[in-house]
Amino acid sequence: MDSTEDFLKEKPNLDYVVELVGTQDFEFQAKFVAIMKTEFTCDLGRYLYHIKIDEPRTAAEIVHKLKYKFSVLGMEKTFAFAEAHKEKLEKGDAALDEDFKSVLKKVSNFLDNA
Repeated sequence: MDSTEDFLKEKPNLDYVVELVGTQDFEFQAKFVAIMKTEFTCDLGRYLYHIKIDEPRTAAEIVHKLKYKFSVLGMEKTFAFAEAHKEKLEKGDAALDEDFKSVLKKVSNFLDNA
């Protein structure tokens, strides 16, 4: 896993989406962002809830879904961090939660402004 500084510096982007559909398909990009925002918001709420009620193993399942969203948003180091966080959560260890919440906030802000 890369150092904390590496994945925390990573910024979400839509480069992958643009690569798939081209730079002129703004309608698709808008739909994609709307779907991503809806799914992300739902997953975010579920993650925070299960962390709050101390259910790290259930939170791990949500992290598994979220890590693929990070990948689509061009955040490969964050994907690796999320995988490490998921593995710790599966063992009942939520030690990486604060850093993960920082990533979630960054992605949420990006999607709100995309």
